[in-house]
Amino acid sequence: MKSFWQHTNGKVYALRSDSFGNLTGAAGPFELEDLKGLDDYHYGSAILDWVRQAVAEHKLHRINPTPVG
Repeated sequence: MKSFWQHTNGKVYALRSDSFGNLTGAAGPFELEDLKGLDDYHYGSAILDWVRQAVAEHKLHRINPTPVG
């Protein structure tokens, strides 16, 4: 499953998780107005520890942005 999450600083991250809800990849940061489709990003592990910590601290929340255009 892939979804967008927004940080309290306004930046957006694309996160990928398995069927159990475990984060398996992340991409970002992105500006809200520059988002592409969730399948257009390369999900890696470089920022996963940071993302997990930000989620645990409630600094990231899931969003469902409306596509522009």
